[in-house]
Amino acid sequence: MSQDTTTPSNDLGWDPTDPHGINPHDDAHEGHFVADWRMQIGILALLLFFTLMTVGFYNLEQWIESSFQIMLPKWINIAGAMSIATVKALLVAAFFMQLKYDKALNTFVMLFCLFCVGLFLTFTMIDLGSRGWIDPARAPQITAGGTGVGLNSASADKNFSIIISPKVNTGGMSMVHYARLNGNKNKHGLLYYRDNDDEATFWEHFYSGHATHQDALDEHNFFEQLGYGYHAATSSANASHPRHGLTPGLFSDVDPAAHTTESNGNDH
Repeated sequence: MSQDTTTPSNDLGWDPTDPHGINPHDDAHEGHFVADWRMQIGILALLLFFTLMTVGFYNLEQWIESSFQIMLPKWINIAGAMSIATVKALLVAAFFMQLKYDKALNTFVMLFCLFCVGLFLTFTMIDLGSRGWIDPARAPQITAGGTGVGLNSASADKNFSIIISPKVNTGGMSMVHYARLNGNKNKHGLLYYRDNDDEATFWEHFYSGHATHQDALDEHNFFEQLGYGYHAATSSANASHPRHGLTPGLFSDVDPAAHTTESNGNDH
């Protein structure tokens, strides 16, 4: 019995088993597009050219800034790099992804996805760009430091620094203790009071709002000298003090009820 090798047919006139079969009634397509190897090599050469152009644009900026001792605005770098990257992305999408030869619906879907991503980034940039309007301290980017990590970055000229936030050298000290030693534009730090032989005044003001434990910078134990080391034995309305150990009489051999009656002089 021989096997039938004829191609199945239907009323539409196309083979449904062919994944690239095209409906002849669709005038927009005549068949599945197969990219020519010469075209692909040409697009690859263009992508490599634009990659070299990106590197050259960066080096050109560096040469201009160093030769003429000027600082180019940041938007020039962003506009140049993003323009070249956009052209490269269009070449990849149009030819390698074959959107140029596909249905327009696929291009619309891709553009809609890019629009959603751009919308998300736009609102994010609005938030980042407006944080300094109310509190200027929130404007710079977040950097390592906080309460436990010291910053050892060298000081940099803000006109030639690519880092948005200012660099600080704490010598390995935590940011909290560094600020406590040096103070700020609103109040003096601990070093100022030490130079004026008035360290007790600093700690008296400090412990008045932070009298929970002795600070690591309090080398002369002003915490105890100023009376903040005293803690009441029992809790009060203003402070709660935990008690450790077993409650007296809780696990004793004496019956608590009998012990109570004996102490009250009552035999019943």
